[in-house]
Amino acid sequence: MCLSTVYRSQKSPENEILSNVMMIECKDGVVTLTDIMGREEKIEGDLIAADLTRAYAIVEPRAKTA
Repeated sequence: MCLSTVYRSQKSPENEILSNVMMIECKDGVVTLTDIMGREEKIEGDLIAADLTRAYAIVEPRAKTA
């Protein structure tokens, strides 16, 4: 099983969104992350990188407009 940690904008501990991610779905501008316990995180943005051999992915959130 290949589990990954997903980060916001860049790979750094303070940007961690969710660890032990087993599934990433991208649909209609929303990235849905699901971990091995079934917890979900939804982020409006784009998946910009996924390195599965190093077990991480990066999501770039959409800028909020006023």
